[in-house]
Amino acid sequence: MKVYLDAVSTTALDPEVRETYKNLLDKYYCNSDALYDDGVAIYDMQEKSRKLTAEMLKVKKDEIIFTAGASEANSLAIKGLCLNNQKRRHLITSIYEHSSVYNSFRQLENDFGFEVTYLKPDEKGHITPEAVKNALRDDTLLVSIMQVNNEIGAFNDVEGIAAIVKKHPGTYFHTDITQGIGKLDVDLHNVDMASFSAHKIHGLKGSGGLMRKEFVELMPLISGGQQEFSIRGGTSNALSNIVFAKTLRIALENKDKYNSYLYELHDQLINGLEGVATINYADGLCTLVNISTPLTSEVLLNALNDRGIMVSSKSTCGSRKNELNRTLNAMGIDEDHAIRISFDHTNTKEEIEYFISNLKEILDKYA
Repeated sequence: MKVYLDAVSTTALDPEVRETYKNLLDKYYCNSDALYDDGVAIYDMQEKSRKLTAEMLKVKKDEIIFTAGASEANSLAIKGLCLNNQKRRHLITSIYEHSSVYNSFRQLENDFGFEVTYLKPDEKGHITPEAVKNALRDDTLLVSIMQVNNEIGAFNDVEGIAAIVKKHPGTYFHTDITQGIGKLDVDLHNVDMASFSAHKIHGLKGSGGLMRKEFVELMPLISGGQQEFSIRGGTSNALSNIVFAKTLRIALENKDKYNSYLYELHDQLINGLEGVATINYADGLCTLVNISTPLTSEVLLNALNDRGIMVSSKSTCGSRKNELNRTLNAMGIDEDHAIRISFDHTNTKEEIEYFISNLKEILDKYA
C-alpha cells in the first residue's frame, strides 16, 4: 500500500486540469506572441486566464504576472523591488520564510548591502502585526511575511500586517500565499505583492504567479521582450498559464467542502497520535501536523518509506542540504526527531489509520 502524506510539498494533478492541459497540448503549440491566428488565439486564452485569476483574487487583470512558480515570484517581488528602489536600505522579513524568500533577503544583505531585520515567531508560531510595527523604521522599504508557514502550518495575520505597513509611507508589503491559496481566505486590498503556485493546489508544476499592484515598479530579473508587461522576459509558458485559472477555480469552489473533510482527517490523526508521539504543532493549517518521536527523523522516514508511507522531515527545498531548520529551531523544536505529516482531500481515513498503526509498530520495535 502506498500512502502519500507530503501534500505541503506538492500535490497530484487534478484530473480536470490534466484533461484540459492535454487537449491544449494536442492543438496549441504556437508562440502566444505570434501575430497569426493561432498565436493570437493562444494569447487571448492566456489573457482570459489572467482576467479570471485576477477576479478570483479580487485584483486588476494587469496586476497578475505569470511565473514558473512561487519561488520565481518571490525572487521577482523581493529583488525586483529592492534593486529598483535602492535609496531605502532597510528590509523586514521573518526567520521562518520559505527558502526562496529567505535567500533573496540574504542575497540583498550580503551582495547589495541592504540591512535586514529577521523577525522570530512568538510562542504560538506567529509573526504578529505588533512585531512588524515595532521593527519598522523610516528607511524601511519592504516587509515580507508569509501567510502560512510550510513547516508547522502556523498562519499569520497578513491583513493586519498589511494595514500597518500601508500606514507607513514608502514601505511595501509582500506575502507568500503559496500554502494558503485555495485553503484560506485572504484579502489583498492592502497587500502590494503576493506570490502563489499551482502545484500546491493540484495544478501543474512550473506554474504560478505574482500579484503586483499597478503602482509597484520592479526591475526585471529575466531580461527579454514584451512578455508579462516587460517584467518577465521569455516565451510564455502559455498553456500552463491558461489552465492556472481553472486550477484556482476548482480549489476555491471546493474549499469549504474540502476543509470540512480535512478537519475530520486532522482530528483522526491527532487522536490516533495521542500517547504515541509528541505533537509539536497542530493549531494552524488543518492539512499539516508536525510531530516528534524518540527515533531520529532519518530512521523514522526510512522505516515508514519501507512500508510505503511518504512523509518529510523538513521543507523539500532543503531536504538534501545539511542546514539548520530555521522554523523548528526558532520554535525550540528538535529537528533531528521531527517529521511533517501533510495531507489533502485525496487522502482517505483508511490511509491515516494505516499511517498511525505503522507508526506505532515502528516505535514499538525500534524505540
